[in-house]
Amino acid sequence: MTESSEGAHRRWTATDLFIPVIVGLIAVVACLCAATIGGISWWAVTYPTPTPTPSPLPTFTLIPTPDREATDRHLRILNELWETVRAEYLYPDYNGADWDAIGETYRAHVEAGLSDEEFWWAMEDMLLELNDDHSVFLSPSAAAEEDALLAGEWDYVGIGIYSTIPLEIEKEYAVVLLVFPGSPAEQAGLRPHDHMLTIDGHPACCDELGYDNMALLEGPIDTTVEMQVRTPREPIRTVTVIRARIAGPLPIEKRLLEDGVGYILVPTLWDDTIPERVRRAVEELAAETTGGELAGLVLDLRVNAGGSYTTLVGLLELFTTGEVGRFVSRWDSEPLRVRGVDVAGPQRVPLVVLVGTETVSFAEVLAGVLQESGRASVVGRTTLGNIETTYGYDFEDGSRAWIAQETFLPPSGADWEERGIVPDVEILLDWDEFTVEDDPQLEVALELLRQNPQ
Repeated sequence: MTESSEGAHRRWTATDLFIPVIVGLIAVVACLCAATIGGISWWAVTYPTPTPTPSPLPTFTLIPTPDREATDRHLRILNELWETVRAEYLYPDYNGADWDAIGETYRAHVEAGLSDEEFWWAMEDMLLELNDDHSVFLSPSAAAEEDALLAGEWDYVGIGIYSTIPLEIEKEYAVVLLVFPGSPAEQAGLRPHDHMLTIDGHPACCDELGYDNMALLEGPIDTTVEMQVRTPREPIRTVTVIRARIAGPLPIEKRLLEDGVGYILVPTLWDDTIPERVRRAVEELAAETTGGELAGLVLDLRVNAGGSYTTLVGLLELFTTGEVGRFVSRWDSEPLRVRGVDVAGPQRVPLVVLVGTETVSFAEVLAGVLQESGRASVVGRTTLGNIETTYGYDFEDGSRAWIAQETFLPPSGADWEERGIVPDVEILLDWDEFTVEDDPQLEVALELLRQNPQ
């Protein structure tokens, strides 16, 4: 879905509570559903841990001879951003912030003259004053990288893993979520669920300020990186990985399990190619069965931090149909209507969705809609509740702001932002506490499908 209104794009924002990191990529990761501002898009977004608090304004370095042209441009962007928040922000009390005073403070500093980089930092800090874990400001380079990721265009030099920092940073390691097929990481024996303890002698997570060292996995092509790695419940091992160029979309994992049950792990909704790739995965899995139709399907969203509106709707269309809820803003509400399509039986196949604390934003909505409609059972851990919609606004210098403007209301009226998605069967395990071969949540999903055959 694309929607335009003088320059905003609508998206889902996944909070900074979950931080997927495509290793070797420095970009802030955010999910989208595009249009332009000069256009509006909807997305979901995740950012590096931890969320920084606003920087003390006096630390800005003033330019000795301010560039008036740059200052005028900065002021235009600041005023457009400030006015957008004033008019459109989801919470009319601005989450307790004095938005008028904040605007005056930042205008004074911009008037004094800032470099472009200092200005972008200032705008990031200004939105952090809202303290909502959703609204964020991106520099032009981060916005461009965001666009490439939405198109499924991963292209970087690294080792080929998708990773996160656990919510409990006291665990002091990063966690492998996915490994790119054929990548240096796969060749070195890294697998999903592995813990990364050190990278070239530095802790993977975290320094005294709470920041990780995952960027150390980047480097020139054909250079090596040494890591200490641990598979859950196994000894620490040292691996040496040779960096290579990693290109292509984030992989979808699919496999046929026992009794004709398919398994598909959807790692993100921040990629508009996902619905078509999931559709093909369903078809391919069905073709592997004896009768050409799946007896059940497990949809794994446990590492999914959300994504674009178009991707959400594209996936919902495979599994359900009809009006499934409403987006609610300060001013009005809009129904979410899904026109179901049936490819190789997904509208009929018994379905279980796996969720966890890393399931965020549109991924929570996807799971919640399928559960509340009776279309699927949900297994795993209660999600954290992060379903606010952010609208993205693109500015004249190529920078972008995402502003929380809506929340999602299911037909039952349940407050998913407050309580999260509560599984039908809750199993209190996180991704870093089990392995591919020993996955208690998947075992329960299979048992539910055995009890409720087609």
